[in-house]
Amino acid sequence: MWFMPSNFGDFSNRKMTITLLFDLDGTLLMNSVSEFIPAYLNLLGNFLGKDQSSQEIQSAVLTATNLMVHNNDPARTLEECFDDYFYSKIKTSKKDLLKDILDFYENNYPQLKKFTSPFLEVKPVINNFVQMGISLVIATNPLFPKTAITQRVKWANLDPKINEYTLITSYEAFHFAKPNPAYFAEILAKLGWPEGPIGMVGNDWEMDILPAEVIGIPTYFLGKPEHVLNISRHPLSSQGNWEELEDWVKKISMVENHFEPNQSVDYFKAVLLSTAAVIDSFMRSHHSSKILSIRPVESEWSLVEIISHIADVDEEVNLPRINMILNDDTPFFPAIETDEWASERRYILNDPLKEMQRFISNRKKLVETISNLSNQDLSKLVNHSIFGPTSVKEIIKFITQHDRIHIQQINQTASKFDQNL
Repeated sequence: MWFMPSNFGDFSNRKMTITLLFDLDGTLLMNSVSEFIPAYLNLLGNFLGKDQSSQEIQSAVLTATNLMVHNNDPARTLEECFDDYFYSKIKTSKKDLLKDILDFYENNYPQLKKFTSPFLEVKPVINNFVQMGISLVIATNPLFPKTAITQRVKWANLDPKINEYTLITSYEAFHFAKPNPAYFAEILAKLGWPEGPIGMVGNDWEMDILPAEVIGIPTYFLGKPEHVLNISRHPLSSQGNWEELEDWVKKISMVENHFEPNQSVDYFKAVLLSTAAVIDSFMRSHHSSKILSIRPVESEWSLVEIISHIADVDEEVNLPRINMILNDDTPFFPAIETDEWASERRYILNDPLKEMQRFISNRKKLVETISNLSNQDLSKLVNHSIFGPTSVKEIIKFITQHDRIHIQQINQTASKFDQNL
């Protein structure tokens, strides 16, 4: 059916690996933001303040950073959000300033290490997780270039080798920032929505814990216990110190079906945005590649077929149905066999970039439409030709499941091609 495609390959034999997301500053690295950020801004402002004053540089950085935090466009990376404002504000092109920026992060940024110190208890625990084969993600707020983040990982006495960390989030590769739940959805989507146990470890209740809970990720809070009172969290979520963390990881590793999205509008939006963002990232790195129109095996879809399929489903199924919900008191949803469209419409001949643009446009409309649904709308029952009376919330849940399946499919397909390169 339209929400459970048949041509998505075999994902039933996936190895269940534990995935742990770690905040960096205040979690892996002792770093007081109230001291570090002013020192960073002052250092950067003085270094770049040739044609503009240090204060003008600092003000431009802060405003550009705020734009990154509030970005909800899945077709714009955080780096693009920053660059578009910052360089126009200081009336200098990035090309002209790039050499200075690289020089700053290589030779001046390391001076900020003195404002940080490692937590002694962190390294042995992380090393143990590495030995256990756990997939580790540095889930720091991606408001800095990767070089700045990897340096801070080193300051924590951790080695940011690619074989030890599955992913380190940075502004070059991410579209969303904390506390946007879409940031955590983007991480999971980049990982192919892993099916094994998942956990988020952090010290900031507002930035690390609450948005991860929206996505359905069990969290481990390294903070003051008064924050956790009267808050509904994932049943596997906990709080404590580093010494107790390994016991918590053992706990979440022994429970099946631990991933429990709360099915709120915020969750739906986060997943739908993350799908578009991850496909955008993939297209950026493969836009000139022939693999976009090649099927890994004849029975599976090519990447352009997947993108075309999602674009058409949004345009011809999802959007009309959500609009019907808003305008019809007793909507009826017939079954639609969208899998057949791939061959009928000859998706494989489509232009990948044009299909991507069409998908992004449709997806933005869908997210905006869902954002306008009230709790009453979500509770409304529709008559589905197969499932009978079904809540709107369940219908949108099907859409997000459809997304996650196709992200897994894209991840699997890309991996097959990478192995053959």
